[in-house]
Amino acid sequence: MQGNVKNLKISILGASRSGIAAAKLLKNRGADVFVSELAKEKEMESAASVLKNSGITAEFGGHSSRVFNCDFCVISPGISINSDIAVNFKERNIPVYSELEVASWFIKGKIIAVTGSNGKSTVTSLTGEILKSAGLDAYVAGNIGTPLSSVADKITQNDYAVVEVSSFQLEAVDRFKPDTGIFLNLTPDHLNRHGTMEEYGRLKALLFKNQTRDDAAIYYGDSQIVNKLMSDCSGNKFEFGLKNKEKRAGFVEDGILTCIINEEKYSLLHINELGIKGEHNVLNAIAASLAALVNKVEPAAVESALKTFKGLQHRMEFIGEVNGVKWYNDSKATNVDSVIYALNSFSEPVVLIAGGRDKDSDFTLLKEPVKKHVKELIVIGEAAQKIERALNDVTDIYRASTMQDAVNKASKSAEHGDVVLLSPACASFDMFENFEHRGDVFRTLFRKIEL
Repeated sequence: MQGNVKNLKISILGASRSGIAAAKLLKNRGADVFVSELAKEKEMESAASVLKNSGITAEFGGHSSRVFNCDFCVISPGISINSDIAVNFKERNIPVYSELEVASWFIKGKIIAVTGSNGKSTVTSLTGEILKSAGLDAYVAGNIGTPLSSVADKITQNDYAVVEVSSFQLEAVDRFKPDTGIFLNLTPDHLNRHGTMEEYGRLKALLFKNQTRDDAAIYYGDSQIVNKLMSDCSGNKFEFGLKNKEKRAGFVEDGILTCIINEEKYSLLHINELGIKGEHNVLNAIAASLAALVNKVEPAAVESALKTFKGLQHRMEFIGEVNGVKWYNDSKATNVDSVIYALNSFSEPVVLIAGGRDKDSDFTLLKEPVKKHVKELIVIGEAAQKIERALNDVTDIYRASTMQDAVNKASKSAEHGDVVLLSPACASFDMFENFEHRGDVFRTLFRKIEL
């Protein structure tokens, strides 16, 4: 069936970006596609218009019994595999797949897939830039924003799909198998959906479950939990970390980013030459370098991209300086560990803006870095009170009702030589459409101060 869906009946749950992309891909491949969306049509006018213009039948405002009249279902990453509707499919013995799984069936080229709690988007984008600097055609897609289904048919045998993969997408994979898999780290996140770290880790490790010795498995060796999860991986393993250890493939030696592939040593560049800053980004650069080198990219192309890649919006993004105060947008920091990485990147005093929708996080883990780096903490959103309770004995805390209020307070509190950092440690959906919207609002408000 995989790769040949002609005349099959396929139901797609969710009319978001990935759902629409999957629907169009499968229809173009000859399938009879039906899209079902819980939200009302007036709330999804753009999606409804796209589906109608593509000749795809859809329903809005709930899932009718028609969704079960299918050969298999494609589920949106926003819908849990344990939701009532997904369980209903399983009880009827109807296979349920993620958009990632289905898109991978149609890809002729190589897949490089990146997962982990933090750094996925950076490593995905950087790997894509390295491949492009080597003259290769690389399509960056997945959880980073462009659904894999929207580019699957464009990827030829000599091309690469560089895919950011979330735990939500991995809930419903079957035969998904990356030629190169990267496991960056694992820290508490999405526990409001997955329940336990054990389940969260199990899902992340599914990225590697179908690999063979012909595939590359790149992973962070300084994490005990990642090491344990990778112990059963059948892929050709390449461990990385900051320090050199026996049989380690990627590390820093005398300040030089170094990789060893098949006993050949590549001393690439000094870490001070990296276009992205911070210890966490050194690890990201090592992971991306290993991915490129195992795919036989010339070291010169790797070095060039490492120097010129300056990072992504909403990820430790420097947005400007006013009156000697530097402002950074780290809206993508939606978990506690991301904020720890961010704070440890600064030697200057920090005015931190944090908060949003809690993902069942333990904010007490922020005590040490906040005490060390933060002169004032401004909290926003639904998690404000929980963050206050966790950190009220380590720094001054101010509660803001809106992002405007938070930015105004930060601009008054920060002094010459300070840093203002938006690094929320929470999801954005209580006040914003997504983390990009949150970061864009923050940047717009800063521009008004700048003027």
